[in-house]
Amino acid sequence: MEILSVLQSIVTVNNILYLCLGVCGGIIGGALPGISPSMTIALLLPMSLYLPTSNAIMLLIGAYQGAMYGGSISAILINTPGTASAAATAFDGYEMARQGRAGKAIGISLAASCTGGIISCIMLILLVKHLALLSLKFGPAEYFGIMLFALTMIAGVCGGNLLKGLMAATFGIMLATVGMDPVTGTERLTFGIFDLYDGFSMLSVFIGVFALSEILVQLRMSREELDTKPEILDYTRDRLTFGEYWSQRWNMLISGILGCLIGILPGVGGSTASFVAYAEAKRRSKYPEKFGTGIIDGVAASEAANNGVCGGALVPMLALGIPGDVVTAIMIGAFVAQGIKPGPLLFTQNIKDVYLIYIGLILSVIALFVIGIFSIRYIVKIVSIKKSILFPCVFVLCVVGTYAARGNLFDCLIMIMFGLFGYFLRRNKFQIAPFIIAYILGPEVELNYRLALRISNMNYLTFFQKPISLFFISATLLFIAFSMFKEQISRTLRFKGSKNQ
Repeated sequence: MEILSVLQSIVTVNNILYLCLGVCGGIIGGALPGISPSMTIALLLPMSLYLPTSNAIMLLIGAYQGAMYGGSISAILINTPGTASAAATAFDGYEMARQGRAGKAIGISLAASCTGGIISCIMLILLVKHLALLSLKFGPAEYFGIMLFALTMIAGVCGGNLLKGLMAATFGIMLATVGMDPVTGTERLTFGIFDLYDGFSMLSVFIGVFALSEILVQLRMSREELDTKPEILDYTRDRLTFGEYWSQRWNMLISGILGCLIGILPGVGGSTASFVAYAEAKRRSKYPEKFGTGIIDGVAASEAANNGVCGGALVPMLALGIPGDVVTAIMIGAFVAQGIKPGPLLFTQNIKDVYLIYIGLILSVIALFVIGIFSIRYIVKIVSIKKSILFPCVFVLCVVGTYAARGNLFDCLIMIMFGLFGYFLRRNKFQIAPFIIAYILGPEVELNYRLALRISNMNYLTFFQKPISLFFISATLLFIAFSMFKEQISRTLRFKGSKNQ
C-alpha cells in the first residue's frame, strides 16, 4: 500500500516532465562525442539543486539512463562512440550502418538498452534491500573494511598503468582532506582561506574535472578538426522488426544480467560490462566469425549490458553509500545536497525516497523508449554540430552552473583549478575514475577508521577481531597482491616483446 501511495505522489505532471527532460538531456549528452555521461550529469547537477527532491531525482535518473543509450547513436552513425561504454557497439553498429542498415542498428540499440534497463531495475529491487538490511549490522570497523576494499577496486579502473591509477587515487584522498576535521572540527590545509573551511565544493570538482578538462583536451585538435561537420549515414531505411528483436531475447537477457552484476562491483563501469557481454555473446554464438562485420547480436549484447549497469551501479550506492561507478559518485553528491544520505539507514529513515528511485528508474526506461523512437531525427542533427560551436557553449554552462549553485565566485575559480588539474591528469594518461572514486570514498574511510579506534579505546586489533572487517581487509590484501602480480606479468611480457623486436 505504501508503494501505491508513493506511486500516486510520483506520477505527477512535474515529475514526468523533469524525467523526460533528463532523458532528452542524457541522450543528447551521450550522443555528442566528448560529452560523457558523467559530464552530462555534472552539467545538470546545478539545476537539480534548485528543484524539489522528487523532481531532482527524476531529472538525474532520466539523464543517467538516456546518456547510457545516447552514446550508441554517434557510434553507429559516425563511428565515434559518444561514451566509452558505446565503443563495443561501434564494432557491429557502424558496419551495419555502412551496409545501409543504420535504422536496424539504432532500433536494436534502443530496444536492447530498454531491455537491459528493465532487467537492471528488477535486479536492483530484488538485491538492494537485502544488502541494506545486512549492512545495518555494520559498525565503523566493518564500514572501514568494506570501503577500504572498495578503494582497492580502483585498480580495476586504472587502465594499463596501475602506478598512475594509484597516484591519481592518492591525489583524490589528499584533496578530500581539505576543510574541517570530521572528528575534532579543526582546520586542515585551508591556509587561512575562509571559503575552504567546508572543503572544495563537490560541484566545482565534478564540473572542473569532467567537463572543463575534456574541453581543454579537445581544444588541442587542429582548427580543421574542430570545424569539421561529421558525415551522418542514412538511418531512415531498413527498420528493426519484432521478429529480429525477439530472436535476441536470450542474448539481451544474459547481457543485461551480466551488465547489472558488473555494475554492482564498485569502480568497474559500463565500458567493461559492454566488452564482457560482447565477448560472451561472441563465445556463445554459432557464427562468431561474423562479429565485427555488422551483426545484430553484437549491438544487442553491448547495449543491453550498457544500460544494465545503471541499476547495478545503484545497488552499492543505495545500500552502502559506495558509488558503483563515476556517474553514481556524482549522484551521491546530488542526493546528499537534497537531504538524502545513501546507505543502510536510507531504508529505515527515507523509504519513500527509495521507492521514488525505484519507480523513477522504471519510468525512465519507458520514457527512453518513447523519446528514443520519436526523437532520433532531431538527435541526429545535434550530433552533426561542429565542435568549434559546441565547446564554447559547454564552457559557458560550466561557469554559469558552478556560480549559480551558491552564488560564489570562488567556486568558479576552484572549478577552473580542477579543470586544469583534470587536464594535467588526462594529458599524462592518468585515469579520472580513480581520482573521483577516491575523492568520494576517502573521507568515509578516514571517518570510520577514526571512529572505530575511538570506540575501541585505540585498540588497532579491533579491525581484525570483527569477522566482517577481517574478511574485507583480507580481501583487500589479496586483491592488491593479485593486481601487483598481474602488473608484473604485464611488464615482463612487454619487455620480452620489445626485446624480440
